[in-house]
Amino acid sequence: KYRTTTKHHLQKSSSSSNTSTTKVHHITMSHYTATITKQSKNQSIGIGLKETDAGLTISSINSEGPLGQTCLKPGMKLLTINNIEVSGLSTKEAVQIMKDAEGKLALSAVDFVPADITFQVNVSRVRADNGQINERVLATMKRDINNATPTLFMEAGVPSNTFSKIYTLIESELLPHAMALRSHETTYDREMQSYTGKQMVKGGLIGFGTESNHEKKVLQMVKQGAQLQRNVDLKATQVKDQINAMLAKYNIMATVALESRRLAKYSSKQKQANTALDVVGIQFHPIPF
Repeated sequence: KYRTTTKHHLQKSSSSSNTSTTKVHHITMSHYTATITKQSKNQSIGIGLKETDAGLTISSINSEGPLGQTCLKPGMKLLTINNIEVSGLSTKEAVQIMKDAEGKLALSAVDFVPADITFQVNVSRVRADNGQINERVLATMKRDINNATPTLFMEAGVPSNTFSKIYTLIESELLPHAMALRSHETTYDREMQSYTGKQMVKGGLIGFGTESNHEKKVLQMVKQGAQLQRNVDLKATQVKDQINAMLAKYNIMATVALESRRLAKYSSKQKQANTALDVVGIQFHPIPF
């Protein structure tokens, strides 16, 4: 029994005009091939597959199995099995091909990066020595620009400078607005905790001119929160439209990436908690020819 692995770097495409010295640099894809020898037709090779929008991807590899020490890793997109293209095949069909193979079994795959460029905005809470809890809003891109190129871009031949423009557009134009909204929401939550712990109106009086400053502040924050949410929505639409203009000739469509967030119940009579949809970047979809 033997095991060998090879790694190839494939240039998706590279072109230059005959009448211009400007070169278009396309994104390089890393192509991996693992070759093993099956001792019997029924031998398990310890690989798990799952069907995704991009095709068959490797979901797991048994570290103790024949593929455990090869270059194949979970998350990669499977391309071929013994030179048979698996594009369009189901998991069951691909597994059957591997089961039917005897002797040499060669699997090729590429690094797979999801078809999105997204960020995350989180609230960090740290308790100080005096017991006070300090909150800080942190906003970061989920993947560094050096390893965030979607596999879909590579397959479509999107130039590296186009990807860089798209990544930078999302990071510099959309992320700051999402961070501003989350910062406002965090401050509002603190104010509400203080507000609900005090009387809304001094002396129990109700009427024009008797509102507390705190009450006015909370109402102003509600209004500004709606404005900041609108800013995020408008900026997401603007960024999406700009990206679609850049990707149209590659048959790729951009849409706004959303993540759901469970909201706290506002009343004991509320049957179930509501869910908020947060803008977290842009996702991409191939356009069928």
